[in-house]
Amino acid sequence: MAQHSEGERVPPASDNAADLDLPWAPRDHEWTGHRAEHDALEWAKGDPLKLAGIYLYRQPGGNPATEADYKFPVADIIDGQPTRVFRAVANAAARLDQADIPDKDRDRVKHRISELYLDAAKAFDDPDLRAPWDR
Repeated sequence: MAQHSEGERVPPASDNAADLDLPWAPRDHEWTGHRAEHDALEWAKGDPLKLAGIYLYRQPGGNPATEADYKFPVADIIDGQPTRVFRAVANAAARLDQADIPDKDRDRVKHRISELYLDAAKAFDDPDLRAPWDR
Protein backbone atom coordinates (compact mmCIF):
# COMPACT_ATOMS: atom_id res chain seq x y z
CA MET A 1 0.00 0.00 0.00
CA ALA A 2 1.24 3.50 -0.79
CA GLN A 3 2.59 5.86 1.85
CA HIS A 4 1.24 9.43 1.88
CA SER A 5 3.73 12.23 2.57
CA GLU A 6 2.29 12.76 6.06
CA GLY A 7 2.69 9.06 6.86
CA GLU A 8 -0.92 8.10 6.09
CA ARG A 9 -1.29 4.79 4.22
CA VAL A 10 -3.07 5.35 0.91
CA PRO A 11 -4.48 2.43 -1.09
CA PRO A 12 -3.70 2.28 -4.80
CA ALA A 13 -6.24 3.87 -7.14
CA SER A 14 -7.12 0.41 -8.36
CA ASP A 15 -6.03 -3.12 -7.69
CA ASN A 16 -2.44 -3.80 -8.77
CA ALA A 17 -2.08 -0.22 -10.04
CA ALA A 18 1.41 0.55 -11.34
CA ASP A 19 4.30 -1.31 -9.86
CA LEU A 20 6.21 1.39 -7.99
CA ASP A 21 9.24 -0.88 -7.65
CA LEU A 22 10.07 -1.05 -11.36
CA PRO A 23 13.48 0.27 -12.38
CA TRP A 24 13.78 3.72 -13.97
CA ALA A 25 14.82 4.36 -17.56
CA PRO A 26 17.31 7.22 -17.97
CA ARG A 27 15.59 10.52 -17.15
CA ASP A 28 15.74 11.76 -20.76
CA HIS A 29 14.30 8.53 -22.21
CA GLU A 30 11.85 9.33 -25.01
CA TRP A 31 8.27 8.30 -24.34
CA THR A 32 5.20 8.24 -26.56
CA GLY A 33 1.98 7.26 -24.83
CA HIS A 34 0.38 5.49 -27.79
CA ARG A 35 3.49 3.42 -28.52
CA ALA A 36 4.04 2.63 -24.82
CA GLU A 37 0.43 1.50 -24.43
CA HIS A 38 0.71 -0.71 -27.52
CA ASP A 39 3.98 -2.21 -26.27
CA ALA A 40 2.48 -2.85 -22.82
CA LEU A 41 -0.50 -4.66 -24.34
CA GLU A 42 1.79 -6.82 -26.48
CA TRP A 43 4.06 -7.57 -23.52
CA ALA A 44 1.20 -8.41 -21.13
CA LYS A 45 -0.45 -10.81 -23.64
CA GLY A 46 -3.79 -10.42 -21.85
CA ASP A 47 -2.40 -10.89 -18.33
CA PRO A 48 -4.28 -8.27 -16.27
CA LEU A 49 -1.69 -8.28 -13.47
CA LYS A 50 1.08 -7.43 -15.91
CA LEU A 51 -0.98 -4.79 -17.67
CA ALA A 52 -2.13 -3.19 -14.43
CA GLY A 53 1.49 -2.89 -13.29
CA ILE A 54 2.13 -0.35 -16.07
CA TYR A 55 -0.77 1.99 -15.27
CA LEU A 56 -1.78 4.08 -12.26
CA TYR A 57 -5.50 3.50 -12.69
CA ARG A 58 -7.97 0.94 -13.98
CA GLN A 59 -11.67 1.68 -14.35
CA PRO A 60 -13.60 -0.72 -12.09
CA GLY A 61 -15.89 -3.21 -13.76
CA GLY A 62 -14.22 -3.30 -17.15
CA ASN A 63 -12.18 -5.98 -18.84
CA PRO A 64 -8.81 -6.00 -17.05
CA ALA A 65 -7.15 -7.83 -19.97
CA THR A 66 -7.60 -4.89 -22.37
CA GLU A 67 -6.07 -1.44 -22.28
CA ALA A 68 -9.36 0.42 -22.76
CA ASP A 69 -10.09 0.80 -19.04
CA TYR A 70 -6.55 1.78 -18.00
CA LYS A 71 -5.31 5.33 -17.55
CA PHE A 72 -1.99 6.99 -16.77
CA PRO A 73 0.73 4.67 -18.03
CA VAL A 74 4.00 5.37 -16.20
CA ALA A 75 6.19 2.70 -17.72
CA ASP A 76 7.34 1.41 -21.05
CA ILE A 77 8.62 -1.97 -22.17
CA ILE A 78 12.37 -1.56 -22.65
CA ASP A 79 14.45 -4.56 -23.69
CA GLY A 80 11.46 -6.78 -22.91
CA GLN A 81 11.04 -5.48 -19.35
CA PRO A 82 8.60 -2.95 -17.84
CA THR A 83 10.54 0.14 -16.87
CA ARG A 84 9.30 3.40 -15.35
CA VAL A 85 9.78 6.45 -17.54
CA PHE A 86 9.92 9.92 -15.99
CA ARG A 87 8.30 11.58 -19.02
CA ALA A 88 5.35 9.20 -18.61
CA VAL A 89 5.00 10.19 -14.96
CA ALA A 90 5.14 13.89 -15.88
CA ASN A 91 2.52 13.27 -18.57
CA ALA A 92 0.25 11.55 -16.03
CA ALA A 93 0.63 14.52 -13.68
CA ALA A 94 -0.27 16.94 -16.48
CA ARG A 95 -3.36 14.94 -17.51
CA LEU A 96 -4.75 14.14 -14.07
CA ASP A 97 -7.09 17.12 -13.71
CA GLN A 98 -8.72 16.44 -17.09
CA ALA A 99 -9.33 12.74 -16.46
CA ASP A 100 -12.84 11.41 -16.14
CA ILE A 101 -12.39 9.44 -12.91
CA PRO A 102 -14.05 9.70 -9.48
CA ASP A 103 -12.58 12.30 -7.14
CA LYS A 104 -11.51 9.73 -4.53
CA ASP A 105 -9.62 7.81 -7.23
CA ARG A 106 -8.11 11.05 -8.54
CA ASP A 107 -6.75 11.73 -5.05
CA ARG A 108 -5.21 8.26 -4.91
CA VAL A 109 -3.61 8.66 -8.35
CA LYS A 110 -2.30 12.05 -7.24
CA HIS A 111 -0.64 10.43 -4.21
CA ARG A 112 0.90 7.74 -6.42
CA ILE A 113 2.27 10.37 -8.80
CA SER A 114 3.75 12.27 -5.85
CA GLU A 115 5.44 9.05 -4.73
CA LEU A 116 6.83 8.50 -8.19
CA TYR A 117 8.25 12.03 -8.26
CA LEU A 118 9.89 11.49 -4.87
CA ASP A 119 11.39 8.22 -6.06
CA ALA A 120 12.55 9.86 -9.30
CA ALA A 121 14.20 12.64 -7.26
CA LYS A 122 16.26 9.99 -5.48
CA ALA A 123 16.97 7.93 -8.60
CA PHE A 124 18.08 10.96 -10.61
CA ASP A 125 19.78 12.74 -7.70
CA ASP A 126 17.58 15.81 -8.10
CA PRO A 127 16.05 16.88 -4.77
CA ASP A 128 14.04 19.62 -6.50
CA LEU A 129 12.08 17.10 -8.56
CA ARG A 130 8.52 17.16 -7.19
CA ALA A 131 5.00 16.73 -8.51
CA PRO A 132 3.51 20.02 -9.73
CA TRP A 133 1.11 20.22 -6.76
CA ASP A 134 3.93 19.52 -4.26
CA ARG A 135 6.07 22.50 -5.28
